[in-house]
Amino acid sequence: MFLEHRVRDKRIIRLIRQWIQVGHYDEDGRRVRGMPQGSVISPLLSNIYLHYVFDQWRKREASGRMIVVRFADDSVLGFQREHDAKVFLSELGKRLRQFGLSLHEDKTRLIRFGRFARVDLKKREQGKP
Repeated sequence: MFLEHRVRDKRIIRLIRQWIQVGHYDEDGRRVRGMPQGSVISPLLSNIYLHYVFDQWRKREASGRMIVVRFADDSVLGFQREHDAKVFLSELGKRLRQFGLSLHEDKTRLIRFGRFARVDLKKREQGKP
């Protein structure tokens, strides 16, 4: 359990395990193991878990600049070069699957941004940045 790397108090670990095992009910009324999104403990557990799954892993080389903003399980990543963004997105999907996680398809996308995004997309007739 990733928590044991960060939390030394065995009583806290035991409480968190019990909390996860109790589970919750989904929208259809079925009992589901784990934490419901938006629960009180969810941001803390997300930050601890993703510290190892995402933060430590993402420190890789890119040919251009890269910026990451993350809070709990939400993140925005900026890349200077489009190629770096595409490679990272592909590798991130693989990395998350190793831990039984996945990217939310409706919320995950590549978008153009920056000083020249509007002009570049207008030239390519691709709409808004």
